[in-house]
Amino acid sequence: MIEPPRNSTIASTVPLTLQQGLELYYQANPTFVRDRDMQVGILRIPWCDLQRHDIMHVVTGYSTSLDHELRLIGFLLTALTWRRPWYYYLQSVGVFLELLAQSFRGEAWGGNYLNPVQVCQLYLQGIRQGLQVGKQINAYLQPDRVMGRSLESLREEYGIFNMGAWDG
Repeated sequence: MIEPPRNSTIASTVPLTLQQGLELYYQANPTFVRDRDMQVGILRIPWCDLQRHDIMHVVTGYSTSLDHELRLIGFLLTALTWRRPWYYYLQSVGVFLELLAQSFRGEAWGGNYLNPVQVCQLYLQGIRQGLQVGKQINAYLQPDRVMGRSLESLREEYGIFNMGAWDG
């Protein structure tokens, strides 16, 4: 089990690696699919794409709350390179439209209700953040090549503002 640094002196000199941040993320979300593909209706999402999504939660610092998930899918729409699997677009726009439709029907998602204006505002906040990255993120990122890097260095390289959810 990976524990975040407790001593503030250590925390400032030994930043978390992506691997450590991802372990904290999975510890906080033990029911999340790991190491296998996931079927969502007729769509099969490969494990490598799920892992990349989880990695982006950790690098951006977005939590798994509904408002942060909306921001993340907006962020991914604009921060990733445009050359990517077609279903990345479907996931971003499709999830946004589904949540928007549910909000118009007065339905909650996971026990949380956001009105249509909130859904749009949160998604657009993520889009704006994605447009502000200093370097677009490769949609085909190979996770094993960046796991040992510090979260701080990844954020600095891409110009990503940390929302703070996974740094311990």
